Amino acid sequence: MKKNGQPGLTGFTLVELLIVIALIAILSVAVLATINPIEQTNKARDAQFKNDSAEVLSAYERYFASNNQYPWNNTSQVDFIIPNTPMAVGSSDPRFGVVSYGDGTTGVLISSSELKSSFAGKVPFAAASTDQDRLYVYHNGLDSNYVCFCPKATANRVGPKAADLKCLTAAEGVGGQLLNIGANCNTLPAGTPFSCTIGVGGTGGGDNVANLICVPEGSVQ
Repeated sequence: MKKNGQPGLTGFTLVELLIVIALIAILSVAVLATINPIEQTNKARDAQFKNDSAEVLSAYERYFASNNQYPWNNTSQVDFIIPNTPMAVGSSDPRFGVVSYGDGTTGVLISSSELKSSFAGKVPFAAASTDQDRLYVYHNGLDSNYVCFCPKATANRVGPKAADLKCLTAAEGVGGQLLNIGANCNTLPAGTPFSCTIGVGGTGGGDNVANLICVPEGSVQ
């Protein structure tokens, strides 16, 4: 640091300023690499999807307690499913219970006040939602329901958590299974870009959705 010609006043040289700027840039890169804002955003997204899945699952049980049937069994639904039949549908399907068939009405979970009307405005229920953005409900034909979604955060798809992923076969109505990752349900290879892939693993062929996190957690019963 040199004096600028006036008594008592000093200033930085150009070299000193460049060194400071370079150090700030290096520290910024190091902080961003540690924080990884994209991964943090994806974690927040996954946490929201998990909360939504749990809320829908609770709504199903309340609806069943009041109506002795699930939304997909409601005969007012087009293509309703006979009770005690294994089935799976995505969240943009009216049988899921949140949205209806393009007529501006809401699904039975909202019309029965089991969910708030604002719930229908969430991403998973948009008609244009992709496989990656939907929720999926699976009913085993007995007494178990699972609501699943495709995680976007890398931390939720690789490492120890990969063993808890599931795949869903025939995710478009009657039939199919929700399977634990394993011999009949294979997760994507490490390093594969984010995907909730149709046609990966499973025993049902065709419309399979792999690499799902489900609520409740744990092995499929």
